[in-house]
Amino acid sequence: MSVDVEIYMNNIIKFFRENPTDLLNLVPKDQEEFFYIKIKEVANKNYEKGEDVSLTQSQLIDVCSEINQPDKQVVEEISKNFIQKTKFGYLFLN
Repeated sequence: MSVDVEIYMNNIIKFFRENPTDLLNLVPKDQEEFFYIKIKEVANKNYEKGEDVSLTQSQLIDVCSEINQPDKQVVEEISKNFIQKTKFGYLFLN
């Protein structure tokens, strides 16, 4: 890991600690640490590629989408219980 990534992460964490509503606009409060972990992973990948460690807007959106995406297994379980496929299409049981 590089010093650049550490400096970037310190700045990101400092920013969101000083602006907590901005963090809550991106991810739930209980996902804050996971958010920082994912940002660090992407920043390290950028560093390994020889790119700027700062995340691009697209990369940040991808991280937020991954965190905010509902658990696929939960969605499948709900679908299995409340959505039935018939020869006429899908039937929603609510």
